[in-house]
Amino acid sequence: MTIERRILASALLLLLASCSDHDHSGEEHDAHGPEPLVYTHYTETTELFVEFPPLIADETSRALAHFTRMADYTPVREGTVDALLVKARQTVARFRVSAPTRDGLFTPEITPRNAGEYQLLIKLSGPELNATHDLGSVRVYPTADQVDVHQAEPEGDISYLKEQQWEANFATAVVAERPLRPSVPGFATVMAPIDGGAVILAPEDGYFAGVDIAKAGMTVAAGDVLGFLVPRLGVGRDWGDALVALQRARSELELSDRELQRVTGLVAQGAVPERRLHEARQAHAIAEAEVRTAQARVDQRLGGDDAAGIALRAPVSGQVVESRVRPGAMVSEGDRVFRIAERERRWLQVRVAEHFARDLSGASGLWLELPSASPTILDADSGASIVQVVTAIEPETRTASVTLEYPSTQGPTLLGSRYPARVFTSAPESRLAVPRSSLVDDGGRQVVYVQTSGETFARRVVETGMIDGLWVEVLRGVSAGERVVSEGAYYVRLAAAGGDDIGHGHAH
Repeated sequence: MTIERRILASALLLLLASCSDHDHSGEEHDAHGPEPLVYTHYTETTELFVEFPPLIADETSRALAHFTRMADYTPVREGTVDALLVKARQTVARFRVSAPTRDGLFTPEITPRNAGEYQLLIKLSGPELNATHDLGSVRVYPTADQVDVHQAEPEGDISYLKEQQWEANFATAVVAERPLRPSVPGFATVMAPIDGGAVILAPEDGYFAGVDIAKAGMTVAAGDVLGFLVPRLGVGRDWGDALVALQRARSELELSDRELQRVTGLVAQGAVPERRLHEARQAHAIAEAEVRTAQARVDQRLGGDDAAGIALRAPVSGQVVESRVRPGAMVSEGDRVFRIAERERRWLQVRVAEHFARDLSGASGLWLELPSASPTILDADSGASIVQVVTAIEPETRTASVTLEYPSTQGPTLLGSRYPARVFTSAPESRLAVPRSSLVDDGGRQVVYVQTSGETFARRVVETGMIDGLWVEVLRGVSAGERVVSEGAYYVRLAAAGGDDIGHGHAH
């Protein structure tokens, strides 16, 4: 995160803490009365964080029900909320509000008639979301004097309010068993497929004429002219030799043609054995091949323009990914002047330290650490496939290698670029895991923030193990079913560091 974003985040938290938004427009709980009942409950579509005073017969308890969309962790902005008291599977009382007091906050007023034990349901109905939150058993007390609430305090002393969560980039994830694949580290280099690219070298010393020279990014077809190379002075003798060779090949073909006709007639008359006819045909075929070769050399030089020089043509279709020349630029024989790669595919060659070479036999894919992006996974599900595995150690680098092919749309395309990578080496194993984005480096220790209630968080030091793309194994520190902050953990850490000023201000 940049310094500017951190300053902005700090300012946002201080602003939210200093304002009185979270007092619910004057509907504060009595500081001298009993502590409110607080519930946090999840469905697949919504999170409910609700507070209300203990229920007393014939008295009104105003609930502060915060509804969050689980799809994007934004406040629910429309809908109807019903608070239902249920007994023996029958609804005995319903209390409704038809709209939120403000974004995310609904305030149904619960006025039970009779004391007793009830099941409390809070139901959201709207054009997009419908959810029922079963808060379990609640007691309606006969009088205020008989109220006896002993609700356990949630773990943690970090307060990060709903209004702050809704304004920031925030999300949580459930700690759960997930299939993680063992992997080994390496460095990957993007390459053009051997069968889907070409490097064009200068055939001799010279310079490039004209302005129509292929540029990087252009799409070309096989046979397209990339540029014209004018040979240096002094190599004209080679040009003359090419013309003489073509004329000589044409003469040889003419003589061979006449000989073939003559031998064909003699064989028909029985004057010579048929073997002579086979020999004549073979000689004629060789003469034709020599003419084609000589003609090709001349055509390559002419390129359709006697003054243009040697036409350098694309041997394959694809995208020009490298052009090292410009008009008038001098090149030497053998210099690389163009590189072409087909657009649809790329290869990654991953170099792995020799210590891990024995693990590569089961390679099935990999994931890359891309700058400023989430890890990119390349496996069978993304259309990638292993091209080859070389476990023999390369003497100079002391590495083994894995080469993988993938569609260009699924991974990096810049040829020659290098990225840290991890190669999957065996089948998935079920491990307790959290998102990698939930980890925070806190003084050299890995920390996650567990949401223990709607607005309460606990800091946990964790020990991690296997990494698989977006997920990391957690060996200790959290338990299955708990929720960790997967987006916005920095803001929660900032709230924790702010002491009494940041994250507080919720009046009970």
